[in-house]
Amino acid sequence: MRKTLTTAVIAMGMSAGAWAEAKVAMDTVPASAESQVTLSNWSAQPYNHWSFKNAGIHPSLMVPRGGNISEIPQALNDAVPNFAFDFDGQNYTVRSAMMGDDTDGVVVIKDGKIVYEEYFNGFGPHDHHIWASSTKTLVGQVMGLLIEEGLVSDTAKVETYLPELKGTHFGDRTVRDILNMVSALDYNEDYVNFEPGQISTEYFRRLGFVPAFDLMALDPTKSDTPRGILQLLPQFEQTEAFEPGYKFEYHSPNVDVAGWIISRVTGKPLHTVISEKVWSKLGAEHDAFMAADVGFNAIATGGFNTTLRDFARVGIAMADNGAYNGEQVFSEKWVKESFMLTDEEKEHVAKSNYKDPNSPAYDPWLEGYKNYLWVHDSEKGIATFRGVFGQHLYINKDKDVVIATFSSAESASNAVRSTNKPRLAAFDAIAEQLK
Repeated sequence: MRKTLTTAVIAMGMSAGAWAEAKVAMDTVPASAESQVTLSNWSAQPYNHWSFKNAGIHPSLMVPRGGNISEIPQALNDAVPNFAFDFDGQNYTVRSAMMGDDTDGVVVIKDGKIVYEEYFNGFGPHDHHIWASSTKTLVGQVMGLLIEEGLVSDTAKVETYLPELKGTHFGDRTVRDILNMVSALDYNEDYVNFEPGQISTEYFRRLGFVPAFDLMALDPTKSDTPRGILQLLPQFEQTEAFEPGYKFEYHSPNVDVAGWIISRVTGKPLHTVISEKVWSKLGAEHDAFMAADVGFNAIATGGFNTTLRDFARVGIAMADNGAYNGEQVFSEKWVKESFMLTDEEKEHVAKSNYKDPNSPAYDPWLEGYKNYLWVHDSEKGIATFRGVFGQHLYINKDKDVVIATFSSAESASNAVRSTNKPRLAAFDAIAEQLK
């Protein structure tokens, strides 16, 4: 049974009385000890309701918008939040499914018009929110732009672009291996168990998910200990269980390699490339920003932060094969290919724990994973961007529906968090019931 917020707080060692203050974390000046957000508690409830919309508690880098705002017209439909559906023997409405997974905001767009928009937990239309791993899919689309320009080939080895990785496991992988996460890393994407010395723990320390005050204090002129994510990448090795190209495993470091390639071939930091090639063309309402590691490298695997409608604008562009605001923001060919799956790519996912009915991560929607896009139905053009703690961008080309949600859920893994699955079911229910 899912714990209530109060129960979760007590389980963290807080009294029910302290919860009364903590539920409005950081809302007093100065903040009380019980409500203070820190680098040690920022991802836990109730603190994440504040920190996910104030992710500048980490090093961050601006991603400026540009041009006139592309207004999204409205055709509000009061019935949408009350759309009913069944999932796993339970009855839900769209609103109850969203609230059940601690949604901060949801916007539904049909035929290019907003039909439903609602905010919770003190979040609002002008607040920024971390995308978490939905950032990956944006990075994948930026890579597509560079491949279209001839700056990168997805069949080339990573070491072609990053000689720093020559002779390493990542260096010997192809760009396609890292884009589809079939790189066979000896690594565990575990958001809970951090064993000292493990490569996954060292990775998450540099990502900022786990506080690493010792790394912050290092003087890079006096220590060769990798302070940032990119310097750690040569240490990743191949698993002994199988060969690269055998199956899909969701391993975030692949995207850091992609982000580094993007920076290398353009000669610009990743956040600047995203600003120039994407964010300045979308007609976004607000500047974005990216969380960075202690070396001020933008976190390609999960650092993007925007407002909810601007998140949705990316989805509108994806639904129209990369076109939006009078611009071809993403490569039309690459977007189409991202939704299309080869038999081999389908097989990669079929071998993964996401398709094992006995796995807590079993995903009945997932057909394939390509260019960091979670493909639900390649024939109908249905897919999602996904980020931990409930950050989702649902694109349904067949129904011309885009749904964006930000959340501050109780636990990180969307795959194993039972309250996230009704949210995914709600997306399909909305697309089917909207006329």
